[in-house]
Parts: sequence; structure tokens; C-alpha cells
Amino acid sequence: MKRARACRLGISAAVLSIAALIALAVGAASAVTVLAGNLVFEISGHTSPRALPSDHPAPAGFHGSASVATKDGSHIPAALGTEILVDRHIRLDTTGLKTCTLGQLEASTPSQAMAACGDALLGKGTSAAQVEFPESAPFDATGPLFAFNGPATGGGGYGGGGYNQQLYYVYANVPLPTALVAVGTVSKAGGRYGYKISISIPPIAGGAGSFEGAEFTINRRWTYRGRQHSFLNAECVSGHIYAQVEVSFRDGGGLKGKIVNPCQPLPG
Repeated sequence: MKRARACRLGISAAVLSIAALIALAVGAASAVTVLAGNLVFEISGHTSPRALPSDHPAPAGFHGSASVATKDGSHIPAALGTEILVDRHIRLDTTGLKTCTLGQLEASTPSQAMAACGDALLGKGTSAAQVEFPESAPFDATGPLFAFNGPATGGGGYGGGGYNQQLYYVYANVPLPTALVAVGTVSKAGGRYGYKISISIPPIAGGAGSFEGAEFTINRRWTYRGRQHSFLNAECVSGHIYAQVEVSFRDGGGLKGKIVNPCQPLPG
């Protein structure tokens, strides 16, 4: 009898966060392959703009995509969580941006999620997974992927000693319509890194899942009290942007890697 498998679309939040950071660091449309044991990540993306000031953060956006597979064609292990360290020359700004809560998104359709939390949207894209139920042939499930700004807690969030939440919403027919929300916690880091993003991936239907691919765009800008704001802001001081990514899996495995890629500093 085949081992029961349930769609764990939540892995897309973790993998896509990796893709987002690598896309930001690479700053080019070329693909990047990351090998980790039996896992193969294919990642591509580009920032806009690639050239950044060397003496102050400037608004930036990116579009990235990612896919994951195994070398031997076996089922991809279910993700438990992801921890991402982000270069200290990247700034996240949510000043005046609306927030969304987990309760507003749970058991909602995409249109309901946007109606409730559209003002808190950080980025959006699509996610795909392979689903295999017992005694059934595998099939693909695709659906929208949204990232929303969550509440700040204890000390001012991005700008203080507390933390902010990010809510990753995915939706697909598996075969019944299913919504999943993964919670990311953004806190301050130290040294080379400015932020730590920890994403907890909830179990779905008690089964293992199989993420296949995703694409995502972040370019959220808004006006608050007469001033323009951008969620993502970056500067290029040393000619390089750094990130560190660690993913843990429910089978006890994991991967960890550092990304060092060039950026183009603009004269001050």
C-alpha cells in the first residue's frame, strides 16, 4: 500500500523565502542551482533596480521563482521550518502599513483573504505541489500565494527590540479547496545580519507533502502621512549582499547555506 501523502503547500512559504533572498542577492535573471544531499533547488530572480546607493537604503523590489526536486525522484520531505538571516544593509519598512491576523485568514478563500487583508499585502505569486492520496495517482495542485504584514509585538517590531509577523497564505484544491497559513516571525539579528526570519510550517492532514514550484513578486509601496514608503529597501556598501538560510525537515534532516553575491554601488 502506498504511504499516505497530503499536500503540504506550506513548504512553499519556506522555499519561496529562500528564493526571495537569493533572487535579491543575485540581482540577475540567470538561474541558480543549490544542491543539498538528495535535494535540488532551482532558483532564478532579479531585483529592480540592481544598482543601489552606497550610503543610504533605497526602495527596491524583486521577482523570483523556485522549484524543488530530488535527485532520485523520491518524495520530497516535509519541511518543519526555515530560518533566514538577512544582510544588515537591507531594511524592511512597514510604517503606516495595515496589519492582518491569523484569524482573518484561516478557512478563507483567496477573495475573502484579500477582502480582509488586502491593505496589508506585501507580495503575491503562485504555488504548486504534487498531491498523492492512498491508492490514487498523484496530481498537481496549484493556487495563489499571498504574503501579508502581521502585527508587531514587544518593542516596536522592525525598528525596535520586538518582532513582526509575516503571514504566508496558500490555497489549492487537494481535491477539496484548502487554505493554509504559515507564520513567519521577523526579529533583529546581529553582526553581518540585520534581520532573522523564522517560519514555522504547520502540518497538514497529518501527511507528507511535495512542493514543486512557486513564483513571487514583492514591490509593495504606499503613502503614509504624505510620505512614500517601500517595504523593501537596500543599499550596496561593500559590493556584496549576504544571506544565510537554514531549513529543517520533519524527518530530522536539514540544510544550511550562505549566499554571497555582488551588487552594484552607486556613487554618493
